[in-house]
This record gives sequence, structure tokens and C-alpha cells, in this order.
Amino acid sequence: MTPAAAEIAEEYLASWRRVAVYSELALMAENDDKDWDNVIGRDGEEYKVLLYVLPDTGGGLRMIVAVNNRRRGPSTPSTTRESVMQPDGTFTK
Repeated sequence: MTPAAAEIAEEYLASWRRVAVYSELALMAENDDKDWDNVIGRDGEEYKVLLYVLPDTGGGLRMIVAVNNRRRGPSTPSTTRESVMQPDGTFTK
């Protein structure tokens, strides 16, 4: 995990939490939809960002952001951040 990848993951999760709507996340999870983005980190490296949603306990939806350095290849572990939105729109993590 690089500091730049962690920073990107935190920024994407914070942004997603600001605009997330439970019903849209539920549809994303149901359809197994994923969003991708390519960004340049503050270290000048290129990163691929993956955003997806999984069902969680109690009707919650787990929002996951995974960031990979594109030059280091698939053997390098992703930097991930996650948050759980409850049906009432609150976050528990």
C-alpha cells in the first residue's frame, strides 16, 4: 500500500458517501455493477479505482473502494476502504 493509493481511496470513499443514495446502492449491488476510474496520484503514478457494493448484515450495503497501482501489476494487493450504509441512510463504518 502506498500513501498515494490510500489517499485516493479515502477521497473516493468520502465523495461517494456524500452523494450515495440507499436505493441506488441497492440497485448497484443487485445488478453487480462496478464503476472504474483511472487517476494519477500525487506521486505521479497511474492508479485504477474500482467502486462496488455488496450486501451487508441487517440490510446494510457495504460500499467498497479498491485502488491498484497500474505499473505494479496484479500481484500487488489493492488498497481498500469501505463504509456500510444502513437502510435509513446512516453509516455504521
